[in-house]
Amino acid sequence: MGETPGQIIVLNGCPRAGKSSIAAVIQETFDGVWMNLGVDTFMKATPERFQPGIGLRPGGERPDLEPLVKTLYLAMYQSIAAHSRLGIHVVVDATHHDNYSRPLNILPACAQVVSGLPVLFVGVRAPIDVIMERRKQTWGWGYA
Repeated sequence: MGETPGQIIVLNGCPRAGKSSIAAVIQETFDGVWMNLGVDTFMKATPERFQPGIGLRPGGERPDLEPLVKTLYLAMYQSIAAHSRLGIHVVVDATHHDNYSRPLNILPACAQVVSGLPVLFVGVRAPIDVIMERRKQTWGWGYA
């Protein structure tokens, strides 16, 4: 595509805050090719026995997977960086947190991977009542 790195936009927020909807609008309306290389994409590629893996939520649901989580995030960000270096724009739908059984410091490690590339890190928020209603509509319940 070109020698100029592609723009990276990381949309970070809790589930049902609107990240996927924003990513879809970016892909449809922004100039150039925009790949969505977010958490959902990588979760679909992860073998079931390692699920939810990169999508591990706060709360200790699968402490046995925690050693793998940081590696999966780093692999995702390596892919994001590779696309950008080839001139391809990337939108990332992610939920970064560090509420594991011990701090994994995932976000600083991922930031290091994309250091020097054009990155926007955007916090996506919605009122709690909106998030809970969206969860109820999607999963049939409003609280994790």
